[in-house]
Amino acid sequence: MSSCEETHRSSIVIPVALLAASAVTMAVAGLLASELDPFEPSAWTAPGLLSALAYTLWMLAIVATHEAGHYVAARRRGVDVSRPYFLPGIGPIPELGVIPFFGTFGAFIRMKLKKVKASELMAIAGWGPVAGFAVTVPAVFIGVALSEPMMIADDDSVLLLGDSLLMVAATMLFHPEMQQGYELMLHPIGLAGWVGCLLTALNLLPMGQLDGGHLLYAVLGERAQLLSKVAFGVLIALGIFYFPGWLLLVLLVWWMGVEHPPILDGEPAPPGQRVMAWGCLIIFALTFAPAPVIVDALPQWLGLM
Repeated sequence: MSSCEETHRSSIVIPVALLAASAVTMAVAGLLASELDPFEPSAWTAPGLLSALAYTLWMLAIVATHEAGHYVAARRRGVDVSRPYFLPGIGPIPELGVIPFFGTFGAFIRMKLKKVKASELMAIAGWGPVAGFAVTVPAVFIGVALSEPMMIADDDSVLLLGDSLLMVAATMLFHPEMQQGYELMLHPIGLAGWVGCLLTALNLLPMGQLDGGHLLYAVLGERAQLLSKVAFGVLIALGIFYFPGWLLLVLLVWWMGVEHPPILDGEPAPPGQRVMAWGCLIIFALTFAPAPVIVDALPQWLGLM
């Protein structure tokens, strides 16, 4: 075997292994979404497998489509880009409580962005969220239609999820009669749509080298650095007052860099070429939830109570 063949084979081993591991963790999350215990063999019979498969296929479609949007846009513009690396979720852990578990942390691709025009940066950053959103929307509406309203107990035994505008709209459409004190018991497809909204919103936060940070930089150039810092401060406040999980993202963004690196070749995008940025801003508004998980329910789910 030649060295080139060895390099090619080794370059696909890690992405394939991560994809397989992600499929397993997504399947486990699909079982949990149907209130099945993945550590019980009976959960892996036909009904459980259907739930696991429904969730896994929709989540893989959402995450893969998002990365494909970036990949195709980058390759068409001559940018060196890697294969996608899927990120498996973590949990549940027996005897240590069930952490909020959705089976995946999304995926990423590595790009070597040097000097790039504003229009090119906007396309590369924007087509990922747009493509992923196109798959998330049907997952939300199909999943919510298949979900059932359930009366919520007062003992915090149910993990409550915060709703984005898209989830609220789907709920009002398919369950207009739902009374106060009831929440949707999300079908696995509905949970996939909810997670798709969360991942889309996270990527579109306007800071650093997230997709939203790229878009902001493409529109404003170096003037984006101040707004990126403001958004970073808002995220810290949300982590303190609404949802502590945002603080993990704060650490990640801080490690990556709150400011965008100076890679713009030429001037920022003029008003007539900002359609992608405006479209992604609308998508962000539809998918963002200030508190993705209701904090009052976390202690019991974490096994702390």
